[in-house]
Amino acid sequence: MTYQSKISPAFEPFLAKSGPRDKRDAIVIYRSPPVTQMRMRGRLRALQQRLQYVEAQAAAQRPIEEDLSRRYKRDLRGMGESGEHLEMSPIGGSALPVASVEVTQKTLHTLAAQPKVIAVLPNQRVHLIRPKEVDFERLGRQEKKDRITWGLKQLDVPTLWRSTRGKDVNVAVLDTGVYGDHPALAGKVKDFVLIDPLGRRIASEPTFDCASHGTHVCGTIAGSETPDGVAIGVAPEANLLVAAVLLGEPTLRTLIEGLSWAVERGADIVNMSLGFSYYEPLFAQLLTMLVETYDVLPVVAIGNDNHGNCSSPGNAHSAFSVGAVEKLPRNRTGVAAFSSGASLVFPGAEPEALVTKPDVVAPGVQVYSCIPPEKRPHGIYEYTYMAGTSMATPHVAGAAALLMAAKPEATAARVLAALKETAKHPLGGLRRPDNRWGYGMIRPSEALKALG
Repeated sequence: MTYQSKISPAFEPFLAKSGPRDKRDAIVIYRSPPVTQMRMRGRLRALQQRLQYVEAQAAAQRPIEEDLSRRYKRDLRGMGESGEHLEMSPIGGSALPVASVEVTQKTLHTLAAQPKVIAVLPNQRVHLIRPKEVDFERLGRQEKKDRITWGLKQLDVPTLWRSTRGKDVNVAVLDTGVYGDHPALAGKVKDFVLIDPLGRRIASEPTFDCASHGTHVCGTIAGSETPDGVAIGVAPEANLLVAAVLLGEPTLRTLIEGLSWAVERGADIVNMSLGFSYYEPLFAQLLTMLVETYDVLPVVAIGNDNHGNCSSPGNAHSAFSVGAVEKLPRNRTGVAAFSSGASLVFPGAEPEALVTKPDVVAPGVQVYSCIPPEKRPHGIYEYTYMAGTSMATPHVAGAAALLMAAKPEATAARVLAALKETAKHPLGGLRRPDNRWGYGMIRPSEALKALG
C-alpha cells in the first residue's frame, strides 16, 4: 500500500480553499497489535469477557498512538516545520485505533507515510438521512386487524418470535437521540449519551430526541405494542444503547466517538441512518474493525437520493447497507423510487475494485413507529408513519438481534452472511447483487435456518 492510497479522496474538496499552512482537522486510523483473541462461549454469556477484551485492546493501542504522535512531530521538525502547533489526541476511550489530528496540505503526506498509519480522513460533516414525509393519520385498517405493522408481517417476524425476541442483545443506535419515556420503549433504553460536535461525551437525564428520528428508529428495532395493539418492534426484548450524535453540526469525529462509546458499552449491533458530505471509502477500515476485531455488526442506511446515487458510509465495501422497499397492490413489493443504489468502480483499487450497494433491502415506506409527543391540530401524537432507508435499516438491525439471541454462538460476520445469502431477489440468484435490490429482501426465518 502506497502512502497516497492512505489519504482519503475526500481531502481534495476539503482542502481546496486551504493555504499551504492552514490547519485542518483530520482522523487517523492506525494499525494496532491484536490482543489475545476472544474465545466466544456464547454472545450473551460472554459480555463481561468481551468488555475486558475491549479494555485490553485500548490499553495495547495507547503506546502506539503516543509513538505515532512523537514520530509525526519528529518528521515535521526534520522538514523544517514546527510540529508543536499540530495536535494529535485520542478519541474517546480509544476502544478503536483512531485519533484526532491536525494537518496541513504539506504535513498530510508526512502523516500518511508513517508505517503504522492505515488511513487519514478529513473530519467532514455528518448529516441525518432525512425520512420522507408520510400522512400520519393513515394507520391502516389491515395493520390493526393483523395487530402488527406491514413491515414486520412482510418479514415474517412473528414466526421468529416463537423462538427468539432478541433478549439481551445490545443494539446501539447512533442518531438524533431517543425519547426513552415513551410507553413503547419503557425499560428498553439501557444507556444514553449525548456527543457534541467537539466529540465530548455528555451525560443526560432524562434522555431526549432532538428530531423524532431516533425515537422512530428505536421503536422499529425494539418497540412494544401501540395502544391499538399493533406491534411495532422487530426485537422487542433487545436492549437499546443510544448515542445522540446528530445535534448541531456533527462531524466524523462525533460519529467515531459514538462508535467507540458503543463498543465500550458492549454493543452487538450498531444502527446508523446518517451520511457524509463527501464520498469516504476509507471509512471501510473502521467498519471492518467493528466486525472482525470486536464482533459488532454495523447496519447502515444507503440514502434517499434515488437510483444512481448512494451515501457514505453505507457505500463502503465493508458496510452492511440497506435500501427501502414499499408495499404495492396485489401483495407485491418494490424498491422505493427514493431508495439509493449504485455500482462504484475503482480500477485496481484494493480490496474491492467494484462495489455494488445496497447489500439488502427491507420495508422502508409507511413504517409506523413511536415518536416523542407532538402537538398537532387534532391532538397530541405519539406515533407516526415515516418513509426512508432510515426506516428500513432498523428492520435489518432488529432482525440481526433476533438471530443473535437465537444463535449466540454465531459471530457478527456469520449473521451478516446469513442475512445476505438467504435474501430474496425478485429475478432470482443470477441477478444478485444489483444496485436496486442488492442481494434481495431479507428473510430472517431463512437466515435462522442457515445459521443451523
